[in-house]
Amino acid sequence: MHGKTQLIKLTGPFYRTLCEHSPAALIATDTDLNVVTWNLAATELFGRTDIEMIGRPLPLIAPQPRRQTLERVLQRTCRDGATREFEVTQPGLDGRPATLVAVVSALRDNKNRIRAVVVWIRDVTNRKHLADRLAANEKMASLGTLAAGVAHHFHNILGGVTTAVDFALTSSDPGAARRALQMTAEAIGRATTLTQSLLSFAAQDTRRVDLADLTEVVLTFVHLIERPLADRKIALELDLGTIPIVAVEANRMHQVLGNLLTNAEEAMAEGGAIHLTTGCDDNWVWLDFADTGRGIASEHLPLVFEPFFTTKGLLAGGNAGNPGLGLSVVHGIIMEMGGEISAASPPPNGARFRIRFPKPDLASRLDLV
Repeated sequence: MHGKTQLIKLTGPFYRTLCEHSPAALIATDTDLNVVTWNLAATELFGRTDIEMIGRPLPLIAPQPRRQTLERVLQRTCRDGATREFEVTQPGLDGRPATLVAVVSALRDNKNRIRAVVVWIRDVTNRKHLADRLAANEKMASLGTLAAGVAHHFHNILGGVTTAVDFALTSSDPGAARRALQMTAEAIGRATTLTQSLLSFAAQDTRRVDLADLTEVVLTFVHLIERPLADRKIALELDLGTIPIVAVEANRMHQVLGNLLTNAEEAMAEGGAIHLTTGCDDNWVWLDFADTGRGIASEHLPLVFEPFFTTKGLLAGGNAGNPGLGLSVVHGIIMEMGGEISAASPPPNGARFRIRFPKPDLASRLDLV
């Protein structure tokens, strides 16, 4: 009983001290968005004291071009009480860009009425720099793998071309010489395909053109492939849920779906089914591309987006001219468009690729960046 009484006595001062000395900037406003609470971390982060900020509009902490956007986010929280999280980059006190993560939530009274808006802000600049350096190191490692793969493929192609050309030049049989030249043309075609894949993988052309709605792109793609798939005894099943409009680059998205389709067809030589499903949650709009093929071995799942990883092409001991860039290209395009892609192989068989894009509502909040 004594312990409980002591806890009650400490509640008020304890929580005031906890908020004041929190490592995260803690700011609260009334429903008019005027600051009512401003802790020490907020002073350190923004260079303004509580005396300067109490009673003033919170959007003043944002640079002028972003104040209206921040105000809209705060006002929406006042109206619907939803918790929102976003990341912003703005000049820090030292003039260098600082990356901040903010969580905005509503504070309600005992009658469930919204009385205040609370904002927690953390400076994650150092963490982001570390992540960027790690990504750069991983990119350099991938470039090493890429260079080795390119050298291997072009060495094989050029070796074949040299042999075929030498044979054609020395052969007295016109038919044999013609076949040798045909083999040369095929080898050059493989080299061209490899080069085009490398260019897509490197994302040399980053122009934002031919934007279209994701659902529209999927429906167009389905219209193009439905009959050819039926000829190959592959059923096409659609479950297109209601999703908000998401603008994607139509040509590049068709390339993504085409590469996934090629993968699925190779896994279903005897026929099967492809399932295309769309849906959304609070933050993401997603598209699932699933097949009923032989699936992906668990040890291969972490590697499927690596450049030149293949279980079917020459690098894997096969005979097909598969350079293993299809899924690497897919991954690069989706990341370039601001999305994410993951692979799974749920039992009993088949592979599933989930492509996710930020929900437009979330994307509008990220415009603060």
